[in-house]
Amino acid sequence: MRCTRLAGLLLLAPVLLGGGCSDPGPDAAPSPSSSPSTSPSTSPSTSPSTGLAAELRQSSLDVARGQMQVWVENGTGAPLLPTSVRYVDDRLVRPIAGERLREVPEGARFGFVLPLPPRPACGPRAQDRGVQQVQVRAAQGEWRAPVADETDVLGRHLAARCLERAVAEAVDLRWLPVRHDGRRGSTATMVLEARPTGEPGHRVVIDTVSGTPLLGAARAPHWSPGVLVRSDGAVVRLPLEAQAARCDDHVFMEGGGSTAFRVGLRLDGQPGQLLVRMSERVSATAVAFVRESCGL
Repeated sequence: MRCTRLAGLLLLAPVLLGGGCSDPGPDAAPSPSSSPSTSPSTSPSTSPSTGLAAELRQSSLDVARGQMQVWVENGTGAPLLPTSVRYVDDRLVRPIAGERLREVPEGARFGFVLPLPPRPACGPRAQDRGVQQVQVRAAQGEWRAPVADETDVLGRHLAARCLERAVAEAVDLRWLPVRHDGRRGSTATMVLEARPTGEPGHRVVIDTVSGTPLLGAARAPHWSPGVLVRSDGAVVRLPLEAQAARCDDHVFMEGGGSTAFRVGLRLDGQPGQLLVRMSERVSATAVAFVRESCGL
């Protein structure tokens, strides 16, 4: 299977395909109780004043870095210096070890980084949202607490990765350099290339492409190609007329998000959305166009 050049993506509809996709290593994660528990040397409970509370969060920067965070509130009655923080989830083949360990004062709430698996298990397992728990070890003992996850951070990541891998079996999506004439106020042509893998039997319909803070569709809210690409067909290049979305210096501080475009598509009839980023070289051509078109 060829590797796609998609650096990041976001799924609108859960497409969890390919039951054979999994991380290497053990194929089963520990299944601890979802109720908070303690070691014999400690006596915290589920009460906020004597135990832990936890929730998953993910900022836009976390998304770009391929991580999420578990925020732990310390209600144990004393400062807590974790020696390990582990996030346990039935949808993972193994727990995720937290990073950036540091002392959490009594009553405070700190976030610990959890690197997301780049190649998670796909198939039915990835859809089964069951136990979500944090395990914290410290010199004083061990605590376990359920993790609140209102937006299903992990579920969205799993769905996105599984869709990315499924699409990669059909087509490789990438951006070609932006073409423009350099005149102030002019438009440019962005080109999205869909290169089939040659594997027969898959159909990808590219329905929409959304703009970014840097670039938008000329004279339309977004682009609507509506183009069919067959996995064993010809290479398809989609020219998209673009204009500068904004003409101020702040737009160039958006980082990688300014040249990452959401592509709405249907893979064998299943709808989803991928975030297709421009390469560094192609991003430079996009930024150059906006500067020249805006006269900056």
